[in-house]
Amino acid sequence: MNTYRYIAGKIRGGSGVEAGRDRTGSVSSVIGLVSVSVSIFVIIVAVCVLLGFRREIRTKTSAYMGTLALVAPGQTPLNEQYPFSGNISFLGKIDSLQGVTACQRVAYCSGLIKTADNIYGAHFKGVDSLYNFSFFKENLSGGEIPSFAGRISSDVLMAGRLAHQMGCETGDEITVYFIGEEVKVRKFTICGLFDAQLENLDNTMILCDIRQVQRIGGWDKDEVSTVEIMASDKSDLDYLQTRISDMVFEESTDDDPPLFVTSVKRMFPNLYDWLNLLDFNVIAILILMIVVAGFNMISSLLIILFRNISSIGLLKAMGMTSKGVSRVFRNVALNIVGKGLIIGTAAAVVLCAVQKHFKILTLDPENYFVKYVPIDFNIWYILLADAVALVAIMLILSLTSRFVAKVSPDKTMRAA
Repeated sequence: MNTYRYIAGKIRGGSGVEAGRDRTGSVSSVIGLVSVSVSIFVIIVAVCVLLGFRREIRTKTSAYMGTLALVAPGQTPLNEQYPFSGNISFLGKIDSLQGVTACQRVAYCSGLIKTADNIYGAHFKGVDSLYNFSFFKENLSGGEIPSFAGRISSDVLMAGRLAHQMGCETGDEITVYFIGEEVKVRKFTICGLFDAQLENLDNTMILCDIRQVQRIGGWDKDEVSTVEIMASDKSDLDYLQTRISDMVFEESTDDDPPLFVTSVKRMFPNLYDWLNLLDFNVIAILILMIVVAGFNMISSLLIILFRNISSIGLLKAMGMTSKGVSRVFRNVALNIVGKGLIIGTAAAVVLCAVQKHFKILTLDPENYFVKYVPIDFNIWYILLADAVALVAIMLILSLTSRFVAKVSPDKTMRAA
């Protein structure tokens, strides 16, 4: 049996020289255990919430504009002036990349919706029958998803809040004016309503048949504003952007239009700046909780050391070095910290699991873009948080070795 662990076990079990005088040592151990448990609980919950916000924001923004997008040089995905051919020779290779889930051809035009009382500006996003409507199905609040297969459709899908502002509902007809070299007027029927909680886009984005947009703009049947590249939530966005940019440079032929790749981070810089601010907050919480837990553990361990001062003197008198005695009490501390990590992690995982499935804690979507506190589990981030907390706390506890080194065997034995 390991000698250091054996002695540490005796001290934890109250068999030290000072055992039986009072329960101060046990109380200090409980305080240290609770401190570590609460700290790691807060850290893991904060990490899971941050990952949840990242997933939700990326999912919502990607559903609107694509995770990545192929656009004309100097243009945004909302480009109406410089359409290009969507028949790109290497698009199939992009679609086959790991992490890419779909490549979707999209066309945009701007229009003015006239009601009896007001005029509303909106971007009409033209999509085809192959477009992935899964996000909008999940957030459908009324009506149904339009079908753009077969004949050119006049159905549109819009945000419920925009329809509410206009005083419209599903089945209503709207009149839209498209202003270019000449004014073109079109009538559309509201087929479905969705609620995605992204106010700026909800109020301006309407999905329609891509052939309507191409006709309004006088474009050819294969011309588009952008090609949206959808990627899985777990994919590395920066790596994919670099890989696709290289592919555009290396695989383009003379028949392909000049293109460059932009990402959802560039399309929605304000949202991703907000997420970066959340990252900073989580790092601040991580540091604060580790410092609090570390110094509470120092207090607890010092109390244990004081209560076992004679044991320290006896061990030194029997020939154990200060380093060896420090190792004994590090084992005591490691046991407390280890239990705290397990309890805190278990409690955090249970709470996060309950929130993930039952969505008990709600938020104001106008401020947070979601209706509830989002949760996303990543076992590697949880294990990393535990490992960082363990190493940091044990490093802080190494300060107690100075106390052990100053203990004199003859004085402690005489005092005992």
